[in-house]
Amino acid sequence: MRIATAISEARRRLEEGGVENAGQEAGWLVSQLLGDNPIAIPCSTGADFPPHLQAELDRRVQRRIDGEPLQYIMGDVDFHCVNLLVGPGVLIPRPETEQLVDLALDHLAIDGPVLDLCTGSGAIALAVAASRPSRTVYGTDISQEALSWAEKNRQRLKADNVTLLEGDLFQPLPQDLRFALVTANPPYVSTDEYETLEPVVKGHEPKLALVAEEDGLAILRRIAEEAFDRLLPDGWLICEIGDRHGPRMKDILQNLHYSIVMVKKDYAGHDRFAMAKR
Repeated sequence: MRIATAISEARRRLEEGGVENAGQEAGWLVSQLLGDNPIAIPCSTGADFPPHLQAELDRRVQRRIDGEPLQYIMGDVDFHCVNLLVGPGVLIPRPETEQLVDLALDHLAIDGPVLDLCTGSGAIALAVAASRPSRTVYGTDISQEALSWAEKNRQRLKADNVTLLEGDLFQPLPQDLRFALVTANPPYVSTDEYETLEPVVKGHEPKLALVAEEDGLAILRRIAEEAFDRLLPDGWLICEIGDRHGPRMKDILQNLHYSIVMVKKDYAGHDRFAMAKR
């Protein structure tokens, strides 16, 4: 069987299974099995597809048809300036969160360590650490399973300037430690919104990383309250929020007497980031 035929057959099965973007996903799945750069695949589709890889390709295609996220099947995802291992038990980093990293780097103007709350796979912490290797970066998460992925990523990226700690928000950190920047992509989906999520999300990604009480604001509110005393003067808090949370998060932060409060939109034009300066 030629590589082109393997891609075509995988695409046909994915399309029949209702997978959107079936052609590109088929190419990615075949490319990864071959160990090739996806860009080079169109130039080599006339070559033979190794027969011993067929069973594994069939398994991966079926997992995708069964609704498993493509990122879990492939085992990694590109995020900002790093490549991260992901799998069951950890939230898949989204493109909009890359914008949070850009905002964080733009507002890292004073000396001091950086903290990423609800770090999950370590995406934000590791991207900041890779971009600012002289900075000390901490990441905390309540989920031991998620932190196991973050630690794999930390070791894989040789991010010696990152420390990962298990615990609830600021709890595992020394009481006297203050930060130049605190970031967070916390759970912010309401219980009602959770029921409307796509099956590929609801059926596979951890609910703990998605859902919060108080219409999705419970953890965001706690972060806003607790971060105030953990920031250095002129330090920034930057959180990803739900697209309905902008006005309420602005009120919460202003009532806590942060000196500057802003809500920024993502590239799709939705309120997505709450920012506050100590």
